[in-house]
Amino acid sequence: MVNKLDIKLWRAALKQHYTAPMEMSFKQFRLGAMLFFFGLVLIYIATNNVAPSLAQEIITLVGLCIAGAGFVTAMLAQVRMVISRFVTFFTE
Repeated sequence: MVNKLDIKLWRAALKQHYTAPMEMSFKQFRLGAMLFFFGLVLIYIATNNVAPSLAQEIITLVGLCIAGAGFVTAMLAQVRMVISRFVTFFTE
């Protein structure tokens, strides 16, 4: 059973997270976008400049992992910015 203190702590933590300055969320978004494009560059290099081999597959896998992590990071930051706008709109 969840007690009322836990709910208050969660609510305070969420409010602090979503009322953070947009600069913090945008830095997170930029990091995610850069990782995503770096992963895509690795995939491009692997497919065009490396001969078909195990090394090409490993480079492609690393590129996919980096691109995936960057995509998730950027999308989480974008969702945080959207929710933050709603929270500030409805609390002011």
